[in-house]
Amino acid sequence: MKHAHISASLGLVALAVAATLPAHASSVITDWDFGSLAVTAPYNTPAATGGTAAANSATSATSVGMTNSYAEAAYSSSVTYDDITPDAASTLGNSNVWRIRGSSSATSSTGANGWSINAPEYSQGAQFTTTTAGYGNIVLSFNWASTAQGIANLQVQYNTNVNNASGWTNIGPLETATVGNGTGGTYQTDTVDFGSDANNDPNFGVRLVAAYNPSLGNYASASSVIAGSPADYNNSSGNWRFADVQIDGTAIAPVPLPASAWLLLSSLGGLGVLARRRRANVA
Repeated sequence: MKHAHISASLGLVALAVAATLPAHASSVITDWDFGSLAVTAPYNTPAATGGTAAANSATSATSVGMTNSYAEAAYSSSVTYDDITPDAASTLGNSNVWRIRGSSSATSSTGANGWSINAPEYSQGAQFTTTTAGYGNIVLSFNWASTAQGIANLQVQYNTNVNNASGWTNIGPLETATVGNGTGGTYQTDTVDFGSDANNDPNFGVRLVAAYNPSLGNYASASSVIAGSPADYNNSSGNWRFADVQIDGTAIAPVPLPASAWLLLSSLGGLGVLARRRRANVA
């Protein structure tokens, strides 16, 4: 009976100690704050930029699939033509945003600056890589807009090993752009919770890529979807813009027990020793 009593007491004490430990608060792992950047010339992909991302060599942002050879009516190939550009529709930082687009010319904006309508679904957009080592409960948030003639739908993908090209997996719902005007859309904030899938991952990646409109079965223009009558994206204009992309998580490193807990455990240990001595004397 004494054994059972001591074990039960220790179990209750362990629970009490656990209850006294501080809860981990969510913190920023990586933040690409494009609103804090200066305007750049076109054809200039920003690398690790903004907040903690700039100090983390494992962190980068890059456009995906904008350089391609999918033949269009107006041109035979496309090159990446993304840049940091001002957009008064964004209220973050100095209102600059990262504009994602392609062009038929690497040196002139007069070429078609849209996205390829012949490109496979999920093949064009932006990729963000970082490490979530030491963190759990990973959550992505991003401020995104499409211009009126940009592609309406976006799909979030993630990869637990960005070195594995076939490891990209869809997560979350299909997102739909909100269009505010013909120059820049109204920026919406979307969030995705990865649960435990992205915990403690040194090679974590996220893609925000163009997706087919469900009712059209092809890429649709943002303005047509908002109007309620999805129509084909024309692939000669339109772009996406990101004001901020952030990855948050909860630290999973062990937390030292408070001094009061150690004193309590030491006292219990002493009681255990005395109990064993008494049993030995009785024997």
